[in-house]
Amino acid sequence: MKVRYLPHADRQALHKLRHMTDTDEMAVLFEEVLHREFSIQALWEYRKWFNMLTPEDIKKHPVVAIGCAQVLILDGKIDKAREVISMLPLGSYYQSLIKMYVPGLSKEDMFSLIRDIKGKGPTPVPNMTLTAARPSVLNGVWDFTPYADRMIENKDSAMELIEVLFGEQAGYIYELAYAESMYWRDDCYGALVKIVGIIPFLKERDDMRLLFAALTLEIYIMVLNGQAAVVAPLMENLRKQIKETELNEYLPNIEAMTAWGAMYDGDYETVTKWMRDGAPDENGKFCMLDLFRYMVKMRAYIIQGKHLAVTALAMRLLPLVEGGERYMDTCELHIIWAMSDYADGRKEEAVSHLEVALKLSEKYHYDRLFADEGQRVLELLRYYKKIGKCGVNEEYFEHVLKLTEKTAGMHPRYLKVQLSETPALTNTEMKVLRLLAELYTNGQIAEITGTAEETVKKHCKHIFAKLSVKNRHQAVQRARELGII
Repeated sequence: MKVRYLPHADRQALHKLRHMTDTDEMAVLFEEVLHREFSIQALWEYRKWFNMLTPEDIKKHPVVAIGCAQVLILDGKIDKAREVISMLPLGSYYQSLIKMYVPGLSKEDMFSLIRDIKGKGPTPVPNMTLTAARPSVLNGVWDFTPYADRMIENKDSAMELIEVLFGEQAGYIYELAYAESMYWRDDCYGALVKIVGIIPFLKERDDMRLLFAALTLEIYIMVLNGQAAVVAPLMENLRKQIKETELNEYLPNIEAMTAWGAMYDGDYETVTKWMRDGAPDENGKFCMLDLFRYMVKMRAYIIQGKHLAVTALAMRLLPLVEGGERYMDTCELHIIWAMSDYADGRKEEAVSHLEVALKLSEKYHYDRLFADEGQRVLELLRYYKKIGKCGVNEEYFEHVLKLTEKTAGMHPRYLKVQLSETPALTNTEMKVLRLLAELYTNGQIAEITGTAEETVKKHCKHIFAKLSVKNRHQAVQRARELGII
């Protein structure tokens, strides 16, 4: 995440930190940050200074332990986060609170901790983060998807626990989580009805964090049901509202959502632009906040035929999602990895990833994770069936297969390989094509390339033939559709 996405107050705090050398002074500033409304993205930008704090600083300012632990978890350093817990008084409010953020809790321990917090400190918990700018409440800061059944079956109990953490927002959070659960189980209509009912209240409350998750789910449903035309104004309105409320940390995920939606229409130009200007750099510092964007980038690599890049990124992500016990993300990662391996001819590896994903999906009802990937997953599922594999219940497998067939039929261009349609243009022709896109004349192109104008005309003729177009305008448009410029 780039610093420019931070709210004004966090940018000011970051500026002060850069001039501090005393760790106790830093801890005092972090107390101020953590007592006001803050973004988890801001904590990540503060990580250098959080990591400078000593055990004595944390014991003296226990609220600061919340920030320290969350930064370590975002960095994938789960064991280090547990060390922070051990610095606090046993059974204290902040120790119980931080334990909730650290992966590895059973359902019973999670619910026990929430009840424990109720009697030890302020409730609802101040600034309790739910989505971390991710497009989900069920799979945001925490992966609550394994608890979905219990939540649905025991609404009163679930509401009691949610209220401890989030107060008067509990009802909206419950309904939104319920709607997400319905969607992943393929009750798209029921999910949409719930979402449409919630959104006006969230707008009235000016609750952008929950509104972001709600509108994202609405957009998913619209796109996957062939109503992408209504999505563009929804996305633009969402961008506008986020900028007005200065919650700019949501913008990177919105741009990733836009690129993902463009894949369903085969809009290579939008995908290519996002890959160039908005995609996260996996060669830089890894952060769990970018997980959604990394997943979208892997899909873009599949479109581009860059299967080694998919594998490299997947291998970096897998320890983070498995170590964080993020079962839904683990399932999605294996699905994307399986699609890439299968397309690259590594069928044995593809089947191995598919089986992991199928078992997780059957256990936690991630049906739409398969269905939403359309034709590529469909081909792999059919191959899996053909070779007689039976890693999950046969009835469940057939259910997933039928769902995927439906999406594949509705979105035939989704994840269609870009390179298979790309004409074999020479390096010189590619250079001429890019100059055409920049509106240079044949004479100007000749001067730039150091060739005769007649030679440029011949290059253009070859380009038009290979792209099956009649003029330079059509050539540029076609090249952008293919994502080659």
